[in-house]
This record gives sequence, structure tokens and C-alpha cells, in this order.
Amino acid sequence: MKKQAGVKVICWLGFDLSTTALSCGARTKDGEEFFASVPIQGAILWYEQPAFCSEWVPNMIAQILEKFKEQGCVFGAEGALSFSVRQHDLAVAEANTRILRPLLSWQCNAATAEVKELQEMGAEKIVGKIEPRFILPKLMWILKEDPQMRAFIQFVMTTGDWICAMLTGNYRLSASDALSNGLLNQETKKLAVDVITKAGLNPEWFPEVISSNSVVGRVQPPRSDTDPWAFIKTTLTDWSVAASLGDNHASAVGCGLSDDQTIIVSVGTSGTVVRMCSPKAKLETGKPACFEYYDNRLLLLMLAHCCAWYDKFVERWGEEKKHDELNKMAMKTRFEDWRYIKTNDDGLEIYPDDWSQIPLDIKVASVQSSIVAHLIKLVEIMLKEVKEAEPITKVVLTGGLSQSEFFCYTFKNILFYLNPQIKLFVSDRQGPLASKAAAAGALANAIFGIGINSLQAIITELCPLKPLD
Repeated sequence: MKKQAGVKVICWLGFDLSTTALSCGARTKDGEEFFASVPIQGAILWYEQPAFCSEWVPNMIAQILEKFKEQGCVFGAEGALSFSVRQHDLAVAEANTRILRPLLSWQCNAATAEVKELQEMGAEKIVGKIEPRFILPKLMWILKEDPQMRAFIQFVMTTGDWICAMLTGNYRLSASDALSNGLLNQETKKLAVDVITKAGLNPEWFPEVISSNSVVGRVQPPRSDTDPWAFIKTTLTDWSVAASLGDNHASAVGCGLSDDQTIIVSVGTSGTVVRMCSPKAKLETGKPACFEYYDNRLLLLMLAHCCAWYDKFVERWGEEKKHDELNKMAMKTRFEDWRYIKTNDDGLEIYPDDWSQIPLDIKVASVQSSIVAHLIKLVEIMLKEVKEAEPITKVVLTGGLSQSEFFCYTFKNILFYLNPQIKLFVSDRQGPLASKAAAAGALANAIFGIGINSLQAIITELCPLKPLD
């Protein structure tokens, strides 16, 4: 395509399919970036569990492409794209590629009995820690709910894998998310055939495993106008499709994780603490969940209630004040007045008996500093998790609460007390992707997948960091 004056030719796309929106970062060869987003569509309950109708996915992607066109963009004859998709989404397909049932969300935690069953058979020794939201126990659970479904299954995969298959015609199981769903052997990254068989499932349902720095294939032209993916396939014909990433993997990339001396602390709706390590590294506690991070492992610990906790507090006790005003109030408080707020086994807050008598500024400082304290505990675990690893020298703080000066001030001081050798950084990414870590990570994955540059060079360019003063 000959570039016309004023035309912005998009060569890379990084999609982020979350629980609330489909977002996308776009980039030209000149480094100009764009962003578009649409609200999630097709959210439903299935067997009383959160799920999504697959039929809405191509429509949302098409809306994103149209939004870029409205910004004056065109799509190059050659390009690359990748998807970051909400972790633990389960997709089941027939041979004709029609999804049999809705995409069962990570929010589904119904498979508690199945988790216990897997633990008792020793599955965690092979596939790592298992949670009810993981695909392996959820698949066991849904087949108990709907036994007839078993006869029609041809493919089981993640939602990201299914999207890649719809675009390229190639069915693959991306190790990025499969490793965190109880589907792969943690040491070999190959399908955990023995575990899957003992769980009463058919290993042949799962496509060939592909590493997260691989290309699934190229976007194929539509076979007919009735293809629901026709507009996307026509627009992006012959584009390379990099294997999809789980959202935690993509967010880690987008937050600047490029070495094993860095910990990323993301303070979004939930709080996550991640680091990378060699797959040969000895793990001490086994508490973190294990993901693939290209040639390495991505270790993750989660604080289920982070911004969700704070937002709930603001809604109930914030006296309708704006976040900036509350943060400034907290900055004027004294450390000795803060109250530490514990949580119960379900992660719910246990406020002190005299909470109603505490002034608002102390309440704000107490909640934010308590969230910091809970996260620092996870950082402590992560610092001790990997035996004989290079010492951590950098912690990167990102996410909604990192916009609070009080939160950052408190986190920095407690971190310094924990280890004065560790420096605290925040994102220095500018432009439309400034706060879009998962989309930026998917964008980097698209570029890395076609071998444009080294991963570290791409992350340094797309996801720069700066020390927190």
C-alpha cells in the first residue's frame, strides 16, 4: 500500500478482552499509537455462573477496527496482532467451530469439589496449584452439569485460542494461559495427559500446545459473506496472529517486566504481585500460581480485593468526595493515627468497632495503608520464593491506586523498610496507552512474535519506566 499524505497506516494491533471491555492499542511503523475501546457485550449467567456469549466477539472486534478508521487510520497490507484475554476463560467448540456453550468466565468458582478431587489424586505435583476458576476443574464441573455435552466436544481451549482459530483456521493451545489452568506439566510445558485422563477427560480434545512467542498463523480471507468474521478477515487478510496471552502475562509485559530482578505490583480491581524466574528455579513455598512468560515462568500472587475494596469503601464512607480530594486529606494524616484493617479468610474487610467515630481523613489513610500492608506481605513471599535467584532490585507499581500520592508514598516507605536496596518505579509510558498495560503488552507480543526485535528492546521502547521520587 502506498502511503498517502496524512494517512496513518496501522501495522500492529494489541487487543485486551477483559471482563468489562474490549480494548485495543494500535501502532504505526513510525511509532504513532492509537487506542479504541468498546464495552463488553454478551455477558450472561450460565448454570448460574458468569459467562459470555461468543457470538458477540467478532462484532466487538469489528467495532474496534471501525473506531480506528474514524481516527483516520488504515490497515497495512501486512501486519501482526495479538490478544490478551481474561485469564481462565473456557471455550468448547465443535468440529464446525461453533461454540457449544457460552465462554465460562474466570469469575466462575463453582468447581470446588473438582479441585479437591484433583488435589487428592496428586495433580498439583504435576500441573501446579489448582483453583476453582481454572479450566481443568471447570471443565470437569460443567460436564457433570451437562453430561450430554461430552459427545459433541471436538476442541477445548481458552477464549484467546478460539479467537486465533477463528482468524487463522489453526487450532492451538497457547502455553501462556494453558500453564495457569492446570492443563500443562509445569516442567515440560507439554499437555498433562496423565492428569487430564485421570480427571475423566479426553486429552485429544486439546489442540497442539504453542509457546507464547509463536505465530498461530495468518488471517485467512472469508469463505462467504455470511461468515460473522468476514469484515475482520477482509480488513486484516494475511496479517500474522501471535499466540494469545493471559491477561496477567500481557499486563506484566505492559508494565515493563523484562528481567528476573523485577517485581511488578499492579493495584487494580484485584492486586497482583508478579515476577519471572527460570523454569529450572527451585520454588520454596509453592504459593504463587505459575504462568508461562515466554522462555521463563511468571509467578503470581493475588490480593482478591484491592481497588474493589477501596471503591466499596469510598462508595459507603467517602461522603461523595472525589478521589483527589480524599487522597489529599490522607496525605495530611499522621502515621500514628492510622488503623490497620484485617481481612477474614474470604478476603472481606474487618473494620474496628469504633470505625463510625473515626474521622474521614484517618479512614482513607487507614484503608489505603492497609491495602499497602496486605500487598507488601505478598511481596515478602515473592522475595523468598525463588531459591538462588538474582536479588530483586526493582519494584514497579502500576494500576488505579498507584494514581494516589498517599498510596505511593506509603508503599515506598514500607518497601524501603522491608529492603532499602530495592528501588520503586512507575510507568513512564505516554500517549493513549499510558494506563493500558494489558493492551500494550499484547501489542508488544504482536511485534515480538514476528521477530522485529528482542523482547527486552521492545518492552523498553513500548513500556518505559521511571523511578518514583
